[in-house]
Amino acid sequence: MKQKLLIIGAGSVGKFVAYNINQFTQSFEIIGFLDDDVSKHNTVIAGFQVLGSVEKLQEFSGKDIAIVWGIAFPAIKKKLFDQYKDLSFEFPNFIAKTAWVSEAVSFGKGCIVYPGTTINYETAIDDFVVINMNCSLGHNCTVKSFSSLAPGVNLGGNTTVGQCVELGIGSSTVQGITIEDNATVGGQAMVVSNVVNADIVVGVPAKSIK
Repeated sequence: MKQKLLIIGAGSVGKFVAYNINQFTQSFEIIGFLDDDVSKHNTVIAGFQVLGSVEKLQEFSGKDIAIVWGIAFPAIKKKLFDQYKDLSFEFPNFIAKTAWVSEAVSFGKGCIVYPGTTINYETAIDDFVVINMNCSLGHNCTVKSFSSLAPGVNLGGNTTVGQCVELGIGSSTVQGITIEDNATVGGQAMVVSNVVNADIVVGVPAKSIK
């Protein structure tokens, strides 16, 4: 019997999970979405009903239901998680069958890894990280909780990405870079020096615009 699954967020990430539920390494039975956008309530998205707001999580707690945070924006995802963290749910990882993951790679819980991604050895992915399609993570990287990598991100070996970081489409790092918590890296940026907490960097080479 497949485990029942609630998808939190009926936007782009949540719809990706719903449309491609059979393309992951585990099997689930989706029971619907929860989303705080009231215009989506009682509609059908990607073949599944939006059952109501995220606060309805309380009704499902302790019922052997898994949830996935289908939310791309780190700050929103962390805020919601912190609000409902005392409820009882499982948080499985959703790793596309067509992603390449080396031996000696570790994952926390609740991660989403899109097709075409490659993750090299001794890399550590913490909780609730989203890695979009065609990303490449070198060896010995660290990506901390709630961070999101847009499509085509390339991390050089020994890169550390802090908590709640947003890496834009096609952005890259050279080896050994540290990007601290809550930072944002713009699309196509080339990061050649460390990025401090909550900074915003863009360009080639990437420079602060905050």
